Amino acid sequence: MGALRGFVPLDIGDAQWMQDYGWALLAVAGLFIVSLYLWSYLSKHFQKMKAKEGKYLDSDVIGFLDHVVKAFILIILIFSALYVASIVSEAFRENVWNHILGYLIEIIFIIAIVLIAMLIVRILRRIAKRARVKATSQETLHTSAVEFTSLFLSYVVYVIVAVVVIVVFVSMIPGADPYSALIQFASDNVAAIMSTVVIIIAVYFVVKLIEAILEDYKFRTKKFTPQTIDLFKISIRYALYLMAVLTAIFSLLTLMGLGSVGLVLVIITFVFVVLGIALSYSTVRNIVSGIAIMDVNPFEAGDRIRIGDDLECDVIDKGLVFTKVKTLEGEIVDVPNSELIESRILNYTRSGTYGISVIIEVSYEIPHGEVEKYVKEAVAHVQGVLEEPKPEVFALEIRENRIRYEVVGYAKDATLDRRIRSDIIFKVQDTFQAHGRTVLFE
Repeated sequence: MGALRGFVPLDIGDAQWMQDYGWALLAVAGLFIVSLYLWSYLSKHFQKMKAKEGKYLDSDVIGFLDHVVKAFILIILIFSALYVASIVSEAFRENVWNHILGYLIEIIFIIAIVLIAMLIVRILRRIAKRARVKATSQETLHTSAVEFTSLFLSYVVYVIVAVVVIVVFVSMIPGADPYSALIQFASDNVAAIMSTVVIIIAVYFVVKLIEAILEDYKFRTKKFTPQTIDLFKISIRYALYLMAVLTAIFSLLTLMGLGSVGLVLVIITFVFVVLGIALSYSTVRNIVSGIAIMDVNPFEAGDRIRIGDDLECDVIDKGLVFTKVKTLEGEIVDVPNSELIESRILNYTRSGTYGISVIIEVSYEIPHGEVEKYVKEAVAHVQGVLEEPKPEVFALEIRENRIRYEVVGYAKDATLDRRIRSDIIFKVQDTFQAHGRTVLFE
């Protein structure tokens, strides 16, 4: 009890102090505790997110997002502490708070918009990086367009934020009124601004109309694959959007008396696009070749073809950049369309009846009639060789004491080509040996 002798209970009037100041202080203390919990939770959550990479987020973007969220928490705590200080201390409110409140809000706005812009730029660059890696492995024009657009939008974000920050800073200068200046600028150039807006809206609807037409055409044509139609849509969309953006920027700079700057910007953008296409020359060349192949249509998926002199294969899929085929050994090969269009293509499937050729050599002492008899006798027993047209034997040349012959059997099923060729060789060998004769094969 001796320890409590110096304790003085609160007077009844302290309830007013609690109402005026106490609850505000408790609110700040509660906000601080909640912020600590939220800080700890976000640290653990973002740490887990860093282990997973998605389409828009990687460890770098997630780490920066962590810093942005924590920065907003600190800003809220500092602003709340200053606000409570203005409530508790009348001197602080009169001498400090009332003078800095406007500037403080504008500074917080600048910090917030800069942090959000930096986060958006990092996400756009993440998309560009992912598209660049994908373009390197697959060489598609779509991924190149995504990379270019993402980088271009990141620059646009930088320009917009810079303009906004400058306007806000100018508004903080006593006597400056940038908003009135902007309103005056808009009223003086309303016709030009409205024309630019109309152009942008018109481009948007033209893009949507073209996309609808191509989407409908995609399911009506058999000449071009859906991927090709999608490529047309993407190319037209980005080309028209780029034209609209450049038109808007050029018009704005011209109204500000910076027409030469706008012209330089248009030229730089055009050069950048041309360089991008030039750097992707092999991709563009393959795509043009792919479109040409789809237009000429020398084969379909499922056809057995021979590319050049040695690659016999079955077509699996026709793409814009590569044609996927399967060799007779079962290997999957992606043949660049630029190489394919320059090669001689033999389509076994569309040929109907076609010849299977085998080269043999026999001694010139064996009469030609006997050689033809043995060959036709052998080929007649090969399953898959047609009776009509009949197998043929042609003498090609004389080599020392041997004569080279070409044996041709005719078939229809291209998928059995390898099996039929093997059976012809076996049967010819067996037949010649059965008659005591020797035969050599090439």
